[in-house]
Amino acid sequence: SKDSYYNPYQKQAGNVMRILKSLFLCSLFIQGLSFSVNHINRSVPSSALSAKHDSSSSGSFSAVLSSRRGFLEIAGTSIATAAIISAPNPASASQYSGKVLVLGGTGFVGKEVCQKLKALGVDYIATSRDGRDGTIALDFTDLSVDISSKVQEMAKDCTAVISCVGVIGTTDGVKVANKGTGLASFGAKAAGVKNFVYISVAPEVKESVKGISAFNNYMEGKAFSEDAIKNNFVNGYTIIAPTFIYGGDKFGVNPPRVADGYGNLVEGLLSSGPFRAAASISPGFIGVALEPPIKVSSVAGAAVAAALGLSQPVLDTYDEINEAAGLL
Repeated sequence: SKDSYYNPYQKQAGNVMRILKSLFLCSLFIQGLSFSVNHINRSVPSSALSAKHDSSSSGSFSAVLSSRRGFLEIAGTSIATAAIISAPNPASASQYSGKVLVLGGTGFVGKEVCQKLKALGVDYIATSRDGRDGTIALDFTDLSVDISSKVQEMAKDCTAVISCVGVIGTTDGVKVANKGTGLASFGAKAAGVKNFVYISVAPEVKESVKGISAFNNYMEGKAFSEDAIKNNFVNGYTIIAPTFIYGGDKFGVNPPRVADGYGNLVEGLLSSGPFRAAASISPGFIGVALEPPIKVSSVAGAAVAAALGLSQPVLDTYDEINEAAGLL
């Protein structure tokens, strides 16, 4: 979709799709030989997680986690993952009186975000590149647009901003477009916005593409935006950083998309204990490929929960994102 702001790189996207399909077929073969598929227990054993409320901010929590992806329980060979999610204590979504600005509201994730806000009865406005479907036109790829000023104007009556904007490519315009969310955070802060939510990319993905020039501008822009958001919303930001998002009813190459049915199957397989263990010890792209994909509705749900003040500053694992989505 145009408003997800992905530039066409058909050859690269096709290679990624082929790799994912190959990994999936290999996973099925291994699964048939060695394992039975058991869905992972997403609850958090009290011995594995130590979390406390940060009294300096009503929405900030800190926690100690033995491993980023998960941990092996001492007793036996069972595997669990530790998700750090704050216990919700603010008003429910139906009682939320604020207004949310969704940047990139007609794209893959942005459309889901808007649908969830509407279903919850939360007032919102949204932008798109060309202003279609009742949205406000705001093109992050247009270098002549003052993103900060535009967002300040649009967000003057908003309590939260959710940015679903992202551009993949090699041109300087890609870096500028990905910096756009960071610039938007300055305008949101000036407008008095309380919470800022950003759909970014998982740390494993950042690490696995280091040195690949095709991703340099994308990652530099993302890094700028994350830093700007953290500085402008010290006690009111959430960075959501998934690996691979799936959903919808169609496969796509430009941009790469995996349909719901296939994605559900892969998620069920890769979220089983043996594959979670393999992902936690596998290097680089192999580890990323073995991480369970996340359904677009879960990413959108986590974003909305964060906008309503129900979540923590960073959601960068499969379990954290799904747990946050479940708070609604």
